Amino acid sequence: MTVDGCCMKNTIEKTTGPVWGVAAGLFLAAAGLSLGIFPEALHSAGTANDFMASGIAMLGIFMVVYSTHELRRKRPH
Repeated sequence: MTVDGCCMKNTIEKTTGPVWGVAAGLFLAAAGLSLGIFPEALHSAGTANDFMASGIAMLGIFMVVYSTHELRRKRPH
């Protein structure tokens, strides 16, 4: 409690998880897209197939959307 009777709240704890979720989601989406694009651009038979690349990209996009939703959600005090 502070002098005026209000409790101090740490807002960093509430947003740290979702922010890292957005960053990880962006990284996964970029990794999935690169797994699908780079073998095609280099005309090589890459080791990653299209199924794995699209799965990783979809997981990353889901993480970005869900983490953004959590950042914007109004929590009761």
